[in-house]
This record gives sequence, structure tokens and C-alpha cells, in this order.
Amino acid sequence: MLGTGWALIDARIGSSRPHNHVAHQISLAIERDLEISGDADLIVPAGHAIAIASHVRHRLGPPGALVRSFYLDPLFRADARLSAGSAPVLLTPVETAGLCDIASGADAKRWASDYLDRSQVRPVDARLSEALAAPSDLSTARALADVACLSPSRLREIVCRDFGVPPAKLLQWLQLQRAVRALVGGGGLADAAAAGGFADQSHFTRRCAQWLGVTPSAGLSAFAFEIVP
Repeated sequence: MLGTGWALIDARIGSSRPHNHVAHQISLAIERDLEISGDADLIVPAGHAIAIASHVRHRLGPPGALVRSFYLDPLFRADARLSAGSAPVLLTPVETAGLCDIASGADAKRWASDYLDRSQVRPVDARLSEALAAPSDLSTARALADVACLSPSRLREIVCRDFGVPPAKLLQWLQLQRAVRALVGGGGLADAAAAGGFADQSHFTRRCAQWLGVTPSAGLSAFAFEIVP
């Protein structure tokens, strides 16, 4: 399932490289113990789930293990700013049970909101949140600053605080989300690259590998996504 600021993916682990991204990742070990490597090396027992904060470099294993992963970033809700770069932490039994029980887009959004309500979240700056929700062309940091009515230096300060990356990196993340939505909506690589504002499909492929650890053709095109409003 794919929504604004969140995604839920059930899949068997394939080949990926260590990576990090703007979204927080919550992964549930379904059949077998889950191996986390990267900035932190640990084992998640089967039936348990772990939250990997944004900007933590990681890779999941072993190959072939079934995992449910929930990706959540501040675009989902204006107060979805969790602590970036913090150490991975196991979910509570109640949180894990709720993650197991998700069967629809409404379930997914309800679970994510409940998870945030129980977490230590802080609001994203209202000017930035409103600018990101606007239908304007936000292809450059200058455009984002203009829509948010902020100076470039103040925008950089706020984006780094609220998303953990400078404006250029945030815009790359948004580009990738637009391209992925186009790809899973049935478009080809070229169409997805154009939808995301990438120069070409090679540019899209490089960014996807950088942020998600897989290429779009190897890691995304085989999924059957439900697009959730």
C-alpha cells in the first residue's frame, strides 16, 4: 500500500545494499529472525518488530525472509517528526500486534497515527508543512523558500531540523516518491522518471538505489501496490 508520507510493503528480502532514507522504517519479522546490519548490527526475533529511525544506515537480511515494512515520513502528518538517527528500538507487543493486523489502507493510516500518538513526536514547522502540501512546482530549494515565505538560509535551518537533511536532499526524496507512485501506478521507467522530474531513467535508477538500496526495475516494479488516498 502506498499513501502520502507512508508505505506498507510485504515482501521477501532480496539483494540490497546498505542505505538510509528520510522515512522511518518499521519492520516486522514474520517467519524467521530478521538480521539488521549497517550502523547497528542486531537480530530481531520472529514475531517482533523494530523501528529504524530515518538516516540510520541499514540493510535487512537474510535473503528470502518474509518481512512487513512500514515506511513513515513527516509528509504523513504535520507532527510526524520523530527523532532522526536514534538507535533502533523494538516495538511493544501492542504496537506489533496492530502492525500484524493491518489489512486495508484505513487500518494502515490508523495504525500509523496511533503509533505517532504513543511516540515522542514534534511538529514540523507550519510554514514548511503548508508549502510542501501546496500544488506549486517545488523543483528547487529557491521555489520551496518562496512558497514557504522564508529566506533560503532560514529554510535550510528549518528543513535540516525537521527532516534531518538540507532542502536539496528533501526535494530529492519528494522526487523519488513521485516517481515511485508513477511506477507502481503502471508507468514504465521513462514515464516514472519524467513524473519525478528526473533528467532520465538512469538518474531515477541512481537515486532509487541511493535512497532505497535497490534499483526500481529490480526492487519495485514487481510489486502490486494499492494506492491509498
